Amino acid sequence: MTRNGSRPAPGRGLLLREGEAEQATFVELFFDLAMVFILSRLVAQAFDVLVRAPDSAGWLVLGHTLLLFLPLMRVWTLTTYLTARFDPRRPLVQAFVIASVFGVLVFGVSVAQAFDARAVPFACTYIAMQAGRTLAISLLGTVPEVRRVYLRSLCWYAATSVPWLIGAVTNGHTRTALWGGAMLVEYAASALGWPVPRLGASLANLWEVAARYLAERYQQLLMISLGEPLLSVGVAFTQVPPSPFRITALAVAFTTTVLLWRLYFHVAGQLVGAAALAASRPARVGRVAGAAHLIMVLGIITTSIGHDLVETRPDRHTPLAWSFVILVGPVVFLIGRSMLEYVVFARVSASRLAGIVALAALIAPLALIPPLAVSSIAATVLLLIAAGDTRRAHRHPHEQPTPP
Repeated sequence: MTRNGSRPAPGRGLLLREGEAEQATFVELFFDLAMVFILSRLVAQAFDVLVRAPDSAGWLVLGHTLLLFLPLMRVWTLTTYLTARFDPRRPLVQAFVIASVFGVLVFGVSVAQAFDARAVPFACTYIAMQAGRTLAISLLGTVPEVRRVYLRSLCWYAATSVPWLIGAVTNGHTRTALWGGAMLVEYAASALGWPVPRLGASLANLWEVAARYLAERYQQLLMISLGEPLLSVGVAFTQVPPSPFRITALAVAFTTTVLLWRLYFHVAGQLVGAAALAASRPARVGRVAGAAHLIMVLGIITTSIGHDLVETRPDRHTPLAWSFVILVGPVVFLIGRSMLEYVVFARVSASRLAGIVALAALIAPLALIPPLAVSSIAATVLLLIAAGDTRRAHRHPHEQPTPP
């Protein structure tokens, strides 16, 4: 039986048909709970180092946080594509998802020392989740075209496993370079359709058959991410003596999170699935929309780190690394949001581009003022962009998607 009670088409095995994968099941929501944990660990890890060493080690930890974020997003994406292609109500598919939950849990407990004592378990867990799971699906799959997809990706996962393992047993910049190179190769191979000699290459067409489902899953991921700034800044507030500056910082963090939510869901964020269905090339629109969501999640996580930093010392000196984190979070979010606007409406608002340029240009100058003032300016820029979106909505009510 499928999600809506109908039976799968004969000969299609576990492959879902168009219209069947439109809502997440409980096992998928269970997987999202593990994502909450590891996102909070990424924020806590970066925050701890930036507080202790904002100048020297701060820049390095930001690079490490990004490098840990990228494989996490690959795990989430592969799991989401798995449940979009196969029926998650089947016990075997549920077993794959639950195994992914455990893998993400291991990720989370390894984050703090992923570039130190726990490098081996971190790398081995990632290899098991990507290469191991892909191998199992390619062996158990009953649909030839689906098996070829997983066999092609398995070849690439096997190749990238080598630098992951070598990096796990090396140290310092060598490990960072090997892991970063492995992620670069993996993302490039995915974008090219996992090309393999004799097996060919094909870009994922799941957005053509499960656009609404995938759009909903990316929306859920973004909502999970938006909960992280509220959670982390609330915890940070309880761990320091209250003061008028810290109360103000809490209000600014809340306002910023609300604005990020507003900027995402205002029209474009709600029309991702409809835009993919209306596009002449749904797979292309879907891939760009998916990448836009991951970029926005990175922006939200970076913004959350900035909020925590402000809460600790709202009225003191702002190190350059702090100013960078506080402002680059909204910048990255706006870049992702601009990509989403383009694939939904084939345009990018001037206010969004102006906001990106303004925030990026202010990173160095605003290092001269207290952190609370820096975060307040970032929130003001977001507010002006949101106001521009509202004015446009009044001029163009009921706007429909016009994907490129």
